[in-house]
Amino acid sequence: MILEDNPEELRRLTDYLVRFSADEPGFQFTLETYGRGMAFLDNYCRDADIVFLDIRLPDMLGIDVARKLRETDDSAMIVFVTSLAQYAIDGYSVDAFDYILKPIQYPSFSAKLRRILRVLGHRESELTIEVRTREDVRRIRASEIIYVESSSNDIFFHTDGETCRQWGTLSAYEEKLRDAGFARINTSFLVNLKYVEAVRKDEVVAGGAVLPLSRSKRKEFLTVLAKYKGGTR
Repeated sequence: MILEDNPEELRRLTDYLVRFSADEPGFQFTLETYGRGMAFLDNYCRDADIVFLDIRLPDMLGIDVARKLRETDDSAMIVFVTSLAQYAIDGYSVDAFDYILKPIQYPSFSAKLRRILRVLGHRESELTIEVRTREDVRRIRASEIIYVESSSNDIFFHTDGETCRQWGTLSAYEEKLRDAGFARINTSFLVNLKYVEAVRKDEVVAGGAVLPLSRSKRKEFLTVLAKYKGGTR
């Protein structure tokens, strides 16, 4: 997606995408363009891989658009487009990937786009979990999940920034997440081994959370954890 109110800059970005697809036969894209921040936000459906975002728009600042976007989408790659680099510094607060200075030059544009595609390629190869909440459908990378909790018929996915809930069974997710470095510590919890900070007599500390470790699972869990920490996974 491109959010840019200047017709010349919008045309340049679009032309560069077409040129890049000619240079890189494996690159294909679909494009939506907007000239106003509110129109972009009203139509955004959490389906963009890359968002080229002008810093200065007629109706609002690009950084404010990015903050609104991040309320519902933490995975889109945001690239700010600006005439002043100082405005792009705020991009760190919304986890922007990079910025491009105007007037945009193709060598800089293509180099940044190649970097973005490498990151996206890595993401696509990584296991993701689709979580259907009452509000929307979320995709969470397994590497972001600290632990999974089961309560009644609900499953809770705990990450550093949020907890997502959906219906399901822990056994089903145990199977899905086994190869992603997760292990069960009792009947109600799966833990991502990379976040394990300490193991006590009857507790596991993961990502700052203190979770109960059952006696029946302790030996098996310690064996799996030792293999993981030892680098055999």
